[in-house]
Amino acid sequence: MLEAQFKDYTSSEQALICRDLVLDRMTRMAADAVSVEIDVETRIGVLEDDLLQIKQQIRSRDFSAANEEVRQCCERLQLPFNPDFHAEFARLVCTTLRQLLKLEIDALEESEDPLVKGWDLLQRHDIRVVDGQLPRFFTVSEALEIAIEGQTEEMKKKLRTTAGLVIAYAGDIPIDRLGDVTKQLMVWMSRLPKLHGKCHGNNRFLKEREMPKKQEEIDEADQEDASLYALYASRSDISDAQKRAELAELLTIRVTHTNLERHLDRLHQILRTAAENAGFNGKTKLMTYSALSKAIKADCERRKLENPLFLRVTQPKLRLRWAGGRIRKLLTSGVYSGCTSVNRLNPGRHIYRNSRYWVPLVLITMGCRPSEVLRLKRGDLIFRDEVFCLQLCWSADQEGKTVESTRIVPVPQILIDLGFVDWIKSFARPQDLLFPEVHTAKNTSPQGVFSKRMLSVRKKLGIANYNEDLYALRKSLSSALWDGGVDIETRQMIIGHVSDTIIGRHYTEANMKNLKDLLDRARHGIVVGFSKPHKHPVVADCTLVSGKPARPEILLDSSGHLGALRLIDEETGKTIVAVILKNVDLPAHPAWRGAKVLSSAVAAEAVADTIGRYQISLPDSDELKSALEHFMAMAATTSDYKPAEDDEDDVVDQAA
Repeated sequence: MLEAQFKDYTSSEQALICRDLVLDRMTRMAADAVSVEIDVETRIGVLEDDLLQIKQQIRSRDFSAANEEVRQCCERLQLPFNPDFHAEFARLVCTTLRQLLKLEIDALEESEDPLVKGWDLLQRHDIRVVDGQLPRFFTVSEALEIAIEGQTEEMKKKLRTTAGLVIAYAGDIPIDRLGDVTKQLMVWMSRLPKLHGKCHGNNRFLKEREMPKKQEEIDEADQEDASLYALYASRSDISDAQKRAELAELLTIRVTHTNLERHLDRLHQILRTAAENAGFNGKTKLMTYSALSKAIKADCERRKLENPLFLRVTQPKLRLRWAGGRIRKLLTSGVYSGCTSVNRLNPGRHIYRNSRYWVPLVLITMGCRPSEVLRLKRGDLIFRDEVFCLQLCWSADQEGKTVESTRIVPVPQILIDLGFVDWIKSFARPQDLLFPEVHTAKNTSPQGVFSKRMLSVRKKLGIANYNEDLYALRKSLSSALWDGGVDIETRQMIIGHVSDTIIGRHYTEANMKNLKDLLDRARHGIVVGFSKPHKHPVVADCTLVSGKPARPEILLDSSGHLGALRLIDEETGKTIVAVILKNVDLPAHPAWRGAKVLSSAVAAEAVADTIGRYQISLPDSDELKSALEHFMAMAATTSDYKPAEDDEDDVVDQAA
């Protein structure tokens, strides 16, 4: 949080204090000028006495009168008050006070509008009079109320979150002060845990637990991380590179840099709205992205000097295409082969063709967004160019993410073979929603309901990878289309991305039959069968990958490269192969039973021979994944060329 620091005021704070002093006095002058209760002669007499006194104090270098004025300004501005400010600033305050007293006397004696009389003084302090009215200081909460007017509920929630973080750090300060605190605010925000505000323990049954304060959440996360740093600093059996790789998996995940940029954007939005709608005339841009990056980097470098193991761990959403093994595990699960009930995945005889069944298949084979699929109705199925198609984001209640979201996509043959079109035809009316079960929650979007339900499924199946969420299935289709030779423009059109080409802008005029042929080039490995008990087609198998699942356990050497590797059979938990590289700087060899100490090249070849028989799940850590992939590159062949028996003699003859 922003704490009181007893130091001299910065130049911008001095300007803000003087501006507040002028604005406060001028506001009172303007009110007194039209008041019938003011005795002008008496008022002038009091002001002349005050003016004479301040002049004498300035001549004698006595600036004590500035203290009370600065204290009142700091109270209004929510600035920490420091009574020991510099004499030059005290002189400036007293001089400004003298000018204000002289201005008020002249305005009363000449019966003039003080805002007209004091025009030059107002301009010097960057105060603009609009329609005869002086501006006022808007607090963050007041500016927020102006900003959320006319916004969607989602945007209101985001703006309130950003404003709430500012208030949690600096208090409900005037927005004129944001420029002075933005840098420290963003550094403070960068320390927030990713799940801040979500681990309060409240639910639909219990809503009375108090929300923890943001600083308390930061302090708790810092304490947990400090314990981990101390633990790993005391270890001598692994290298520093290995320590950092393991710490990256254990330390508290903090908010991402992209999240900080979004908060900065919303701060700018609040300021712009205040300027456009309420006459705010301060800065509307506080910091650039580049300045934000430099501030966060400088804070990290400072912390690394204090703690060489320091890492700022974040979890940005990369949205990688799904690994073949995860797709296969989903498509061969109880969702498609049969389960005991609609909410259970235990093997059974029931197949429920609802959103949990169809939506992943549509995402995989058509590349739609989850929100687009979940709002489909029976009437969105059309027949164009002799092929079945779906209209996406076609009606007013099916708002898409972008203009390009409104499009027509042919239904691929694999979905037709699985009975998707016949299933849609079974609905009674054109306006019937295909997936009504996700439209029941009052305060949650259909996508939010569906995502939570599918997250439970993915967790039970062990495929809940953070970067391979449901939305990322679109990338899996794009990759499959690329493998099938489909050009990038067509891929963008299919999945609803922006395209600047003429064909992209007139996508709905494309020949659907040709587009369907392109979609059918994607190979998803889905084997279609027919279930007599269920009387409809089913997913019989998925042939995207083969082999038993295995996971690697990796140790890095002091330079960050792979120093030891063990492959473990995920079904049995037994070690498949374990190698330790010769001549690498490992503080201690791992106690792996049956581990062989081999040279880098021999070890890579030994592991490569084994990996071919297994389905390997790569580690989530970028450092470990990169080390493993580099290690395997040592065993990969660079050419299909095989030397003939007499090639060596030919080379010798040429050299001779």
